[in-house]
Amino acid sequence: MRSLLESADAAGLAGENDQAILAIVSPHAGYVYSGATAAFGYQKVKRATQEVKRVFLLGPSHHVAFNGVALPSASSFATPLGTLEVDSTLISELEAYPLFTLQPEVHRLEHSLELQLPFIKTAFGEVKIVPLVIGTLTGEAEIRLVAEILKGFVQKTDLVIVSSDFTHYGPRYDYQPFLSDIMENIEKLDREAFQHLSRADLPGWLEFQERTRDTICGFFPCAVLCAMLPKNVQANLLKYSTSSDVPTNKQNNNSVSYLSIGFSGESWPVNPQERKTTEETINLSNIERATLMEIARRSLSSFVLNKQQFDAERHGLSITSNLQKCFGAFVTLYQKPATAQIPMPEKELRGCIGSIWPVLPLWKTVLENAVASGSRDPRFVPVEGAELADLIIEISVLTPPRRVQSHNDIVIGTDGIILSKNNRQSVFLPVVATECGWSLTETLRELCLKAGLKEDDWKDGAKFDVFQSLTIKE
Repeated sequence: MRSLLESADAAGLAGENDQAILAIVSPHAGYVYSGATAAFGYQKVKRATQEVKRVFLLGPSHHVAFNGVALPSASSFATPLGTLEVDSTLISELEAYPLFTLQPEVHRLEHSLELQLPFIKTAFGEVKIVPLVIGTLTGEAEIRLVAEILKGFVQKTDLVIVSSDFTHYGPRYDYQPFLSDIMENIEKLDREAFQHLSRADLPGWLEFQERTRDTICGFFPCAVLCAMLPKNVQANLLKYSTSSDVPTNKQNNNSVSYLSIGFSGESWPVNPQERKTTEETINLSNIERATLMEIARRSLSSFVLNKQQFDAERHGLSITSNLQKCFGAFVTLYQKPATAQIPMPEKELRGCIGSIWPVLPLWKTVLENAVASGSRDPRFVPVEGAELADLIIEISVLTPPRRVQSHNDIVIGTDGIILSKNNRQSVFLPVVATECGWSLTETLRELCLKAGLKEDDWKDGAKFDVFQSLTIKE
């Protein structure tokens, strides 16, 4: 292992005072095939100006098919060079989030993480690890959800390692999109994949795979990395090789590609725990708020009347840079009061659907949830055309959720609350407790019941995330 790292160093890795390496992509074939290439990434981190105290290790599942992220139950992982301690506290925190579940059998069978461990032990010594096996993720929203959750925990002294090989070509892998100039075309595929990763271009990465069907085993871990990386990150292809470069390789009709990629920047962004005002986090002009309301109204009408999705851009609505930013949002529908009595009678809820996590551009989140609130809220029958004129729409734009240490950190009337326990979850917008006149204890009890838990389950083992909300009314 040390000789591989020393050989990479001798090969001429640039500068000893490089920016911190935030993440690397590293291959996971047998060391005789990809070990020399993998060493370039680890040696690059060693030569950069940073201290690594913890490693987030993301790899694909080769043997078990599942959706989401598999967490380990083990407290340490063994290597021939000694054990590496798992950050079990963080694993417990992640278990409370959607898509993250304990699946020890997935980890027991998986080699994509295992082959990185000796490199981690040799290069960084007694660091903690966060081993995550990434299964199938359904669409861009789930990829961004996993990334947003992980970004809430990544710290300045953390390194993210994605374990992935690249193009698997040949009859063994049932992938032969070209039959001439094979090695040249394989390299073109691999370099196009690198270009998308180098720009942290998640939509481009997804389109590339859809178009080429490239057999990149770590496709989903790489996709999560794309969504995690901060802006202005710089990527370097440190080493490229294929299995065909190995003299002892006898599989002339098959090839696997290996890339060692380093992503550098100042550091992972610190996730501040101090409470910011909603206006500091969500800065929308009156025109932008009006645009969101028009999108909600017109998308709901288009679906109810014509069963068609409203195309905001084609209809000339101005989608500003603020509206392109990712935010969670709820769309709530109310029926107008039947009379105009004074004081005004209470409006009646007609539907409410939302997205807690900032996984899509705000305008798209509002568009999709406006339709969903009128058609998929299980508490109500779908909205009909005759009702549209009598509906009141409210939009709640959410700040990104942040984990709090206990329920005592929750401020009723200001904080929306996400309660998570035993793979169950429920959420209330900030206005719910105020409108219902609930105390904190009453709110937590109602959250437990909404999640299918016992009313006092919030007292032991529950996790809490809070967010704030900017309400837009017609």
